[in-house]
Amino acid sequence: MKMTSSNHVIIIPGLGNGVVKHVWATNSWKKFGIIPHVFDAKWKVEENGFQPKLERALKLVDLLASKNSKISIVGNSAGSSFALNLYGEQKKQISHIIINCGRVRDRDWPWMSFNQATKSSPSFRESVLRAQKLEKTLTKHDRQKILTLRPWLDETVPYFTVPIEGARNEIVPSIEHVVSIALNMIIYKKRIIDFILK
Repeated sequence: MKMTSSNHVIIIPGLGNGVVKHVWATNSWKKFGIIPHVFDAKWKVEENGFQPKLERALKLVDLLASKNSKISIVGNSAGSSFALNLYGEQKKQISHIIINCGRVRDRDWPWMSFNQATKSSPSFRESVLRAQKLEKTLTKHDRQKILTLRPWLDETVPYFTVPIEGARNEIVPSIEHVVSIALNMIIYKKRIIDFILK
């Protein structure tokens, strides 16, 4: 099928991967002229650290860029720090970054520490720490390309680990981590779509 749009979005799922679910959840985005590409980070398959995962994603960015595509990145949950790190490597080729209910820095909830949250995936831990360091170097222009979304209440991701100073930081009317991620992709998708198309 011939693509009539140059707007492409790379979607990076969280620790559960759920590639098929993400494909289904974002299929309707095509109606708005946005072609989704769900990237399987393989969070729980260790590949000698985070870098090999990042390099696989960079190859996808390069492939899309070679077709003169306008590229945006959506990071869901653990994919949020990955999205920010990907942008840090390819700033010129990436137009927008959406942080969907994901931490981009360490810090603890009273009931869940950062170490506990990243225990199942050392690569996720590395991604967060790299994103936290990268955030400090972002310019005003970089920050204006970022949209962060977080719910009223997220039992998994501390609310103070999501917003980025100078970015467009929004709170969506929702509670619970997984539900909020899904709502942002399906029911509240226009927030993301409008930001990508602006």
